[in-house]
Amino acid sequence: MALKPCRLLAFVALSTCLDSPVLANDNALLVQQQGDISYVSGGIGTDERDELEAVKHNYNLRVMNADKTGHFSGDTHITISDSKHNMLLDAPGGPLFYANLPKGHYIVEGFSQDLNKKQAIAITGKSPVAVRFVWPQDTTE
Repeated sequence: MALKPCRLLAFVALSTCLDSPVLANDNALLVQQQGDISYVSGGIGTDERDELEAVKHNYNLRVMNADKTGHFSGDTHITISDSKHNMLLDAPGGPLFYANLPKGHYIVEGFSQDLNKKQAIAITGKSPVAVRFVWPQDTTE
């Protein structure tokens, strides 16, 4: 069975796209999902920060991890629990961490360099909630 010219052209175009490493974007943000919570994390480097900035309007929780001088801290971990302390999310935090949570009350906890900080938040659906965890400067450099 011979392929019709339009199908042949579509097949060749699709094959070319699938085999082309130039079209692959290794730096694209990967949306993760744990239960009902979707999230993105990153922000190391200007390109990654720009990508996160472009999608932050999709998320109602925005966590920033930085040291006291304002420099981003990338060695972080985030957990989110409900008001009854049931763990809902456990993920790497990156300097920037955005999540989309259902309406409710939560405890957001950050971990870095054997330290932890927590903040109670309420997602009401009206506006995003910003959490900023400030960590000591990294002394391992």
